[in-house]
Amino acid sequence: MSIVTNTKNGVRMGLGALALIGSLLGSARDANAATVTINDNLESGGWSFGFSNPAEGAGIFTTWSLARSPSTIAYLMYSPSAGASDWLQFYKAFTTTVTPTSCSASVWLRGNGFANHGSVDMIDTAGWTYIGSTTYSSVGTAAWVKYTVNNTYTCTKNITVRVTMGTHPGAWEQVYVDDASISWNF
Repeated sequence: MSIVTNTKNGVRMGLGALALIGSLLGSARDANAATVTINDNLESGGWSFGFSNPAEGAGIFTTWSLARSPSTIAYLMYSPSAGASDWLQFYKAFTTTVTPTSCSASVWLRGNGFANHGSVDMIDTAGWTYIGSTTYSSVGTAAWVKYTVNNTYTCTKNITVRVTMGTHPGAWEQVYVDDASISWNF
């Protein structure tokens, strides 16, 4: 996992440097502007799987030579015997100490020749309410595709990034997940 404190005009700097520059320029708004991004390559732990029907679905960590970096990916699947209302989720909670003004999260998905559909969500960890969501469907096998979700509702200090996968009775549902990130703007 890596943390990028702030990038402003292409120059990476900490919050203290931004405050100093802002005060020298006389712009309090710029002095408080900051973005914190956490990049997570799934190697650092803390990710969990949840299922409505573990007898028909699975989520595992595995290594793959086609992973984005370094080699660990998550593999989500449901068998053709799964029910129409079954679900699977892959998630991790992230925390910051300052209340953000906006936020976004992204994950990389790749198909493996079977159907797939679901969503990438940002959820308030404390209340388990949606901050933002975007759907995915029929992710192909040719390349990794980045899915980004921006906040629709108020961002919080504690956000869970989640990938869900639905079912399609009678058909396999499978998708690979790699590299996630979350950004808070202050």
